[in-house]
Amino acid sequence: MTDWGLKTEYPIDVGSGICMGIAGRAGSDIDSLCFIFINTVKSTKLTNVQYPTLHSVIPNVAVEEIKSVTYQNKSSQIQEYKIETSKTITKKSSWSVTNKMEASFNMEVKAGVPEVVEVTAGFSLTVGSESSYGLENTEERSELFSFPIKVPPGKTVDVDITIGRATVDLPYNGTVQITCYNDSVLEFKTSGTYKGLSYTDAKMVVNESAKSLKDPQGLFVI
Repeated sequence: MTDWGLKTEYPIDVGSGICMGIAGRAGSDIDSLCFIFINTVKSTKLTNVQYPTLHSVIPNVAVEEIKSVTYQNKSSQIQEYKIETSKTITKKSSWSVTNKMEASFNMEVKAGVPEVVEVTAGFSLTVGSESSYGLENTEERSELFSFPIKVPPGKTVDVDITIGRATVDLPYNGTVQITCYNDSVLEFKTSGTYKGLSYTDAKMVVNESAKSLKDPQGLFVI
């Protein structure tokens, strides 16, 4: 066998360099052996994302006060005002990947993001409309809030504008879709952890004082 000499070497295109397995034939000896590579990758996408524990999780929401104002109506007519304020909102979202192959590519995530909403019994999680994201995202924007307020005659009201903030931590299941430049597509199931920072809608809370003002002159606003 050592007298056969070297065989002709045939260089191969390893495509993306990702080896998916080994194939070959053998009898008493190895007759053929090859390595299976994924073609050059055009894009990778995480799709069909589901959050199996979404509706069983009660989010821990921290309520923040954005603005507090006290109105006193010393007139005999209803007074109407508009209370305005602004706040910088920072939303975060990320999907972990456990496979090194997934982490080596610039992966697009096609999914809905879990959001915190206020319901009758407290707070709950819901999934927003599907959109495109990266594996890690941070969105910061300034939001303006405006609410109308009516103050009854001879009354004092305390007005608070609040917003809820919650950290979301959920397992997810999904499908990784790898598209190559020869238009071949490889799909496989994956799972991981979604982490996010979400805000509720701002709301106005009005508490009316039981005290009636005897002096019907003017209006005092803090």
